[in-house]
Amino acid sequence: MRRIFILTLLVATIFVVGCSDSMEKVTEKVDVDNIKDKAVEIVGGRLEETEQVQVLKEYYSYIEQRMDEDKILNFLKDNVDNLDEFRVDEMLLQLENHLYAQGYDTKGVLQKLAPHVQHGSDEFKSYFRIWNNEVENETTDGESISIPADEILERALQIENHIGRYPEGKTRTRLEDLYDTYMSLAIKGLGNQYIYSQEGKSEISEDILQIYEETIRENPDTRTAKILEEYLDEIEKDGMKLDGENALYFYDNFERIIKNMK
Repeated sequence: MRRIFILTLLVATIFVVGCSDSMEKVTEKVDVDNIKDKAVEIVGGRLEETEQVQVLKEYYSYIEQRMDEDKILNFLKDNVDNLDEFRVDEMLLQLENHLYAQGYDTKGVLQKLAPHVQHGSDEFKSYFRIWNNEVENETTDGESISIPADEILERALQIENHIGRYPEGKTRTRLEDLYDTYMSLAIKGLGNQYIYSQEGKSEISEDILQIYEETIRENPDTRTAKILEEYLDEIEKDGMKLDGENALYFYDNFERIIKNMK
């Protein structure tokens, strides 16, 4: 893909320069030969297909044999420049699996991945940013929610947009659970929906209701908006109370309900 982009850039540059006599001065400033040399240098740095496959096989063997961590990381560092971005993705995702299996937490995993993310695809970079954002500013400490509902919903929308851009991507399944968690936290908290109620009452807070309605209005046709619409429809049946029969049914069946909205 990178090779196609570079060649397209070169063709476009030559085409624009040759289209008009008024563009002659541009050729004095643009060193076409140098651009071409750089393109050849970049493409030339990649191994041939069969060699890339062999590198991956060797890397996988290190992972499977649970080789010393430094050996795995050094192998990645030594070869990452020689592979196309999608094979780099493969190596990074395998490393992620390996590190989690070794007991690393998410922050520790991201720290190990960070030096190599620049060599991955746009999909992996987006995936990394989503997780890094969570690590840098955690949604919950396990006992309470640390960020407001509108920010939680924004994070859910970022994941939904990511999946929309890369529906067949290898990072999709790794983010779907995080999306579900965000939506759950934005609607029923950590099992205590009353954090989103009016003080001393069971009815939904006006501020939270406004956040939900704005999210729906500003993000029509998204899965996030559909889930919020369904939720508001249910609590409306209970007079906007968060402990009504329909609200409780929604909480109890939350996973099944949102799964059907994919």
